[in-house]
Amino acid sequence: MAEFGVHHATSKGSKPSIFEIIGQDNLLTALRSAFRHGFKVLAENYPERYGLVHKYFDEGYTVVDSVFQYIHLRLKGGLFPETFYGLKRVPDPRSLDVSKRKVVAWVVLAVVLPYLQSQLELLYKNIREEYSQGTFHYKDLKKRLALLFLKVYPIYNFLWETTVLCYYLAYALKKTDYHSPIMHLTSTKLTHLSFMDFSDDAWQEFIPKKQQREISTKLWNYLNTFVGGITLTISVGAFLSQFVNWWYSREGNSAAFASLPVPPPPKKWPCDTPLEICHLCKKERTNDTALSSSGFVFCYPCIFRFVQENHKCPVTGYRSSLNQVIKLYHQE
Repeated sequence: MAEFGVHHATSKGSKPSIFEIIGQDNLLTALRSAFRHGFKVLAENYPERYGLVHKYFDEGYTVVDSVFQYIHLRLKGGLFPETFYGLKRVPDPRSLDVSKRKVVAWVVLAVVLPYLQSQLELLYKNIREEYSQGTFHYKDLKKRLALLFLKVYPIYNFLWETTVLCYYLAYALKKTDYHSPIMHLTSTKLTHLSFMDFSDDAWQEFIPKKQQREISTKLWNYLNTFVGGITLTISVGAFLSQFVNWWYSREGNSAAFASLPVPPPPKKWPCDTPLEICHLCKKERTNDTALSSSGFVFCYPCIFRFVQENHKCPVTGYRSSLNQVIKLYHQE
């Protein structure tokens, strides 16, 4: 059905504005940040239950989002943020058939590529931090590759951001029909949804009769309803979040907010190690140092070396960096 799920290839629609384009481009990033913050709050309050989920959030979210966007493309003719803004994808008019390979390519470029770029940025920050603090202990080939990465990545990031900006400007000035290099690479354009596109079973008439027997119509109807429910939920959630922000930002609400009861402290992480013992060397702590990502205290040499090598808290497993290693000073 993927060959026909993107069912608006031959329909004509108006060209979206640059504000709609930027809005739908930013929606994917905003949703990822919102879900990450939610799981972070859960992990801080229930670390034994949600700590592992928060640790591998980026990988898990990428897998789930890829599956969801693939289904959304086949049912709605566009990624979720595109249809959320009333837009749909139009393939290259010289090749109207939309194969499964092209749908998968759309998902990879829209979901997997941003994930890889974020991991490259995180790797660059960690290597640069180690290099600036004099803790750069790579050897031989690994060291040369790390130094090369420190030089190449800023150039790549600058060229990429500049290219995206140029495409935005060219699109706003009506010099091109493609708003991003990725869309240009796949010869894909965006246009507004038509009246027919809002029908829940619009995709059915684009499936040849030969394939209707192979496809479970009821299953796709359920998926269509599920995708529509998620869209409605996010729409209502966005409205409610904006309403709550507006409500508490009004003048005169600071006193009412301050009068709310103080929430109970989060549950402590179960640990049998005495307070004065380092969790790593199992000896009495020296040069007490706290890890702000989890709040546990260790010996400075122990936690510095562990975070430098593993980039996480040794007790909770939370992602950590050397910037979160805080030296504690006791008044004598």
